[in-house]
Amino acid sequence: MARRLTHKQQRRIKQNQQQQLDQFDDTNTNTANLSARVITNFGKTIIAELANEELIRCSPRQNLTQIVCGDNVLIQKLENQDAVVTAITERDSLLQKPGFGGKLKPMAANIDQVVIVMSVSPPPNPYLIDRYLVATENLAANGLIVLNKTDLADQNTDPNKLLIEYRNLGYPVIPTSIKGHDGIHALNDALKDKTSIMVGLSGVGKSSLINTLLPDQDIRVGKVSAASGEGTHTTTSSILYHLPNGGDIIDSPGVRDFGLWNNTAEDVLYGFKEIRSLAGQCKFSDCKHDVEPGCVINKALDNGLINEQRFKNYKKIIGEYT
Repeated sequence: MARRLTHKQQRRIKQNQQQQLDQFDDTNTNTANLSARVITNFGKTIIAELANEELIRCSPRQNLTQIVCGDNVLIQKLENQDAVVTAITERDSLLQKPGFGGKLKPMAANIDQVVIVMSVSPPPNPYLIDRYLVATENLAANGLIVLNKTDLADQNTDPNKLLIEYRNLGYPVIPTSIKGHDGIHALNDALKDKTSIMVGLSGVGKSSLINTLLPDQDIRVGKVSAASGEGTHTTTSSILYHLPNGGDIIDSPGVRDFGLWNNTAEDVLYGFKEIRSLAGQCKFSDCKHDVEPGCVINKALDNGLINEQRFKNYKKIIGEYT
């Protein structure tokens, strides 16, 4: 998942990025500086998009950190060669997942919104939703919950009641069904002018939703494939698509099921916004929100101000991931 960086880490990253930009300016005064956005990364080959939507094949400069889909970069065109990525501009957010040896691997950058896809059947699992929301809150992104396959609902599974608690917390919830395109217009509106990524377990209909949202997806894949020379490898790599009504969506098999890794108790607490807003008011600064006297969280729970299931999920995540 993305981790909220300390002020010291943020300063160090900004210093490194500024050094890259300064070095680019000092050594390339006679070369045009081109701003671009990374559409996909095949390792040694990066496809970046200029403002005019031209796709350019690039190679990363060796001293750069790993470049990922969604990065904003500076590139330099070389005569009779591919372009070179010379600098990465400051990231607003970074999504990561464990790699070899448990080390976190960057997967996508500058994400504004995480779309958490659940389905009517099997029914939504509040614990899984809360895990995704903890990761989303720590990413400093907006959370959007999509309840898919509403055509499978019956009198015992009213889509408007299944996720009402999350609406009460301020998270938008959109019921959708590919059959009849129910909710697709509302989903398009929610994705407009944002960079989003979809997450959710297998079988909830993520691929079907993406195919519906991106009617020209095959054309885009073809253009990326032609620019990269990577052929069918494009189907297994993260790709950023432009939505017809505005906004972008990153289709990434590698991060759709992202979760929680290397979390601290502070990270988990931060992920439950109704709990974090009260946590600093407890009598003791090191309150575990368990049986301590003067715990504001437990008082709010007793008064019905905090949902009991959400609090149980908070305690469970604290126990499992810290």
